[in-house]
Amino acid sequence: MERREQILVAAAEEFDRVGYAATAVAAVARRAGVAPASLHFHFPTKLALALGVIDEQNARTFAVVSHTDASPLAALIGASKGIADLLRTDPIVRAGIRLSLERGEFAGATSSFYEQWIGGIVDVFRLALGSGELRTDLTAEELGGSVVPYFTGVQLVAEVRSGRVDLDPAVAVMWRVVVHATAAPAHRERLLRVVADTFGTAH
Repeated sequence: MERREQILVAAAEEFDRVGYAATAVAAVARRAGVAPASLHFHFPTKLALALGVIDEQNARTFAVVSHTDASPLAALIGASKGIADLLRTDPIVRAGIRLSLERGEFAGATSSFYEQWIGGIVDVFRLALGSGELRTDLTAEELGGSVVPYFTGVQLVAEVRSGRVDLDPAVAVMWRVVVHATAAPAHRERLLRVVADTFGTAH
């Protein structure tokens, strides 16, 4: 398992650096410090490598969503901070996101990831609506189907503009927009404080 992880990280670094098409399996083996035969034992093809990175990225991003927070929207805000941190520090998460945009042969895997991710966020928005945290005529499905693309766009633009240096304040602004637009008045100030405390910004 340690060797497999070593290969996945090396593959992710190559995919993140040059993209799927330009990545050579031999370069991944060199970066991982393994013989090509060892790499092929774990991942017989470049496509298998890409799918392995995508699967691991999915697991790491899904793992940051808290299911124990008493406040559903606070759980989502915390999850977005966790993913923002992973995007800055974890090559597997960065590469998985890049691969999801390239689509190609692994379009099915990346489409499935976004469907699962949106479905999970819809469930949390359903809890937020049921608890009275939100007061909006938008459904949980509409909220989840909008906020996930919103976050995806925010992090991509932050990557282009600053290498994600400004990602935290950008995501904080996203949440301030969502809270102001959808939070029940009785919960609005508390949720804005959660955003400020989570991202270290003013509200």
